[in-house]
Amino acid sequence: MKADCIEYVRSCKVCQRNKTTTRAPLGLLRPLPIPDQPGDLISIDFMDAGVKSRHGQSQVMVVVDRFSKYAVFVPLPAEARTDLVIRKFFDFWVSENGVPLSIVSDRDSRFTSQNWQELMGVYGSKLLMSSGRHPETNGQTEQMNKILQQVLRMYIRPDQINWDEMLPKVASAYNNSVHLSTCRTPNELHKSFRPRRPFEGLNREQIHRRPPSTREFAIQHEKELATVVKNLRKAQHRMIEQANKHRRPSQFQVGDLVWVKAKEFAPEENISQKLLPAYRGQWPVLEVEGGEDGPFYSIEIPARLHTYPVFHASKLLPCIISQQFPSRRSMIPPDMDGRYDIDGIVDEDVFRTGGRGRPQKQYKVRFAYQEPEDDRWFTITELLETAPDIVRAYERDKKGKGPALDWNILGGP
Repeated sequence: MKADCIEYVRSCKVCQRNKTTTRAPLGLLRPLPIPDQPGDLISIDFMDAGVKSRHGQSQVMVVVDRFSKYAVFVPLPAEARTDLVIRKFFDFWVSENGVPLSIVSDRDSRFTSQNWQELMGVYGSKLLMSSGRHPETNGQTEQMNKILQQVLRMYIRPDQINWDEMLPKVASAYNNSVHLSTCRTPNELHKSFRPRRPFEGLNREQIHRRPPSTREFAIQHEKELATVVKNLRKAQHRMIEQANKHRRPSQFQVGDLVWVKAKEFAPEENISQKLLPAYRGQWPVLEVEGGEDGPFYSIEIPARLHTYPVFHASKLLPCIISQQFPSRRSMIPPDMDGRYDIDGIVDEDVFRTGGRGRPQKQYKVRFAYQEPEDDRWFTITELLETAPDIVRAYERDKKGKGPALDWNILGGP
């Protein structure tokens, strides 16, 4: 009896949707590979300054080299479009450091735009984008944003309108500071020599520079790069070891049903987010990305939710289904108006309704939070009257996979 009760509660879908787990999150830490030299792999992100400067700037484009940790801060206006971002990126980074082999970024609309992707493809730069709402993928730049904010507070005026004028000073202070991971300054690694800092020239005896053209410098430079790679690997190993103490490996397979954290979706209006279910679903896994440990999964999200369907394992929860209680009915209530929301269209067919009329297309509809056995067939006329957006989203997603809906049968969409 006790075992049956435990299994009944464990497989209860109401409990799975509404209870938050206290276990360690899924998805082991899998850092990006360490570059071989400066300039190969960079990360890029935008930081909102929160105030407009007297020059009209409202945000900062932060570019960080993942080997040397060298950073560039580019002020931008709030309405900076893709063409301006591309021009500033080439002016401030490419013109001085060359075209990178890979670029890590989030899924900002400017990075997912056709112009950015086509241009980077022409120059041979591989774009590595994070999954939706998972800033840890671009953790280095996220950490740099915190450093930038912290140092800016020490330079700006009380009215904060000169923050963009202080960016060169912040960059100089950061790039001339020894980084904990590399045990070198970003300037020293990125430029292959240690730039002279203010007041160093007062004591000439302390200045010792290797001529860039000598064989000694070349050998020493190679040794320093090897030492930096060794230091980065040590730091990465410590980070992985520490992070994975509080994580679990994810073992989702294609076809598994999962719940997705409700926070990953746009909030509903006039509804308390704290009192909504903790998870949404259940939906099947379509594809596993990033290896057998995950940690990214493509989920079959209904088109009406308008979200990027790839999620990190930490955003998911396995859906537990038990065949032990086949007569158990769903306890998930309908919407507040007593009707059920449509989760999506799962199938279609053409049926002859009788008489001499032409066959009519019908859709098999799945309702939100209901079991697959509760699916129902509706005619196209019925759905276009009650849920036209669902029909159009289904046909739009189906485009290219099969024959599209002929809207002329009803006089257009």
